[in-house]
Amino acid sequence: MTTPPSHIDEAYKLDAGALVDLFELRLRDQTTIVRFKNNDTVTWQGVEWEGAACRLTGDKRSANEEESRPRLVLVNPAGVFNKPAREGKLERATVVRKRVLRSNLDADVNLFEQRMWYVARVPEWITNQTITLELRSMIDGPNFQLPVRMYTPPEFPTVTL
Repeated sequence: MTTPPSHIDEAYKLDAGALVDLFELRLRDQTTIVRFKNNDTVTWQGVEWEGAACRLTGDKRSANEEESRPRLVLVNPAGVFNKPAREGKLERATVVRKRVLRSNLDADVNLFEQRMWYVARVPEWITNQTITLELRSMIDGPNFQLPVRMYTPPEFPTVTL
């Protein structure tokens, strides 16, 4: 039994990349924005997203609201990220991922899912090759305050002033 030609034609039209991830890296000064995506360069919503080798790993969602700490590995051609990394501008930088359907990207439809992280640290940095950014949720981190408590006598008799 042979496969009908119409099935073969339809099989070639299938696209495994139905979702496209567009990334924005906003340095800590908030004036420098780098927009990129994996593979080819595209223009979407009047903004150009440069094609660059990148990979986001460890991004997962759990039912118990536990936040993951993904890693973003970027190509570092000609040491583009060397200076910002040396100057500490990558720490606390903001990474925005816009996940767009391929059909919406091609039709320039403004419909996407967005997630934001901040760069907690740069654990791996190979000059002129790759740079790895460890990401954390925007609400994750030491952005909390403890109430003030004074440990003084007579409540605490072992404390002396």
